[in-house]
Amino acid sequence: MTEAANASLRTVIQYASPELMHRATAARFLLELGDRLARGPRVDVALTGGTDGTAVLKAIAESPLNGAVDWSRVHLWWGDERFVPADSPDRNAKQARDAWFGKLLDDGQMPASHVHEMPADTRTRSEIAAATDEEDVDLLNGAAAAYDQELVYELGTYPKLDVAMFGVGPDGHFASLFPDLAEIRIDDPLKRVVGITHSPKQPPLRLTLTSPFIRSSDKVWLLAGSAGKAEAVASALSGVNNPHVPSSFAAGKQETLWLITKASAKLL
Repeated sequence: MTEAANASLRTVIQYASPELMHRATAARFLLELGDRLARGPRVDVALTGGTDGTAVLKAIAESPLNGAVDWSRVHLWWGDERFVPADSPDRNAKQARDAWFGKLLDDGQMPASHVHEMPADTRTRSEIAAATDEEDVDLLNGAAAAYDQELVYELGTYPKLDVAMFGVGPDGHFASLFPDLAEIRIDDPLKRVVGITHSPKQPPLRLTLTSPFIRSSDKVWLLAGSAGKAEAVASALSGVNNPHVPSSFAAGKQETLWLITKASAKLL
């Protein structure tokens, strides 16, 4: 796909406030799942963390449409994760569980086996502090390989996601793909999950899906609600595949939505 074609597939939808954006995205998500389940046996979606991502999940939990989805056929994945202990409040998966899907598990609506969290750091605090960079790299490589194997086991030799949601950072990052890091330049379609050892945003150790794998998804949605993200939104939408603005790489095979607000659109 050419850069021009990639850019032409983007649709920008602007809302008056972050709250409206969160509620509308929640409704869009639930209706999308319902439509896909009417046409096929299962749906696989990637969730995101951060302010906007967590707010959308809370809105999903509060929506009356939440009760209309057959959650026994939905599988949850993550676009990125902080490589910290499983019970850490920094974990995107823990935030998502607390905000939304934990109740689905408790009520028996969603099997626990359908929640595909990225691996957590199982080391003790002292082991983490004493680890060398090389040990961190080896551990992250193993964790990334494990998540890749789970994707292949669940979704086949060439896995893809149905819907992948991502927040956009004020620096233009999405997932844990940060400006000018080597990982944003990965173009191997078989390199689906990688470790990040020196994230400019804490914590430093992370796991992330790569941009080639993200772009294999049917639909990719980007969320940017606050005025502090206006420069990132304008920069990302001004071109594609700019390593200074990683979210400019985001695209879906069928649909690429930028769900933004009046505040985050002020520089467009």
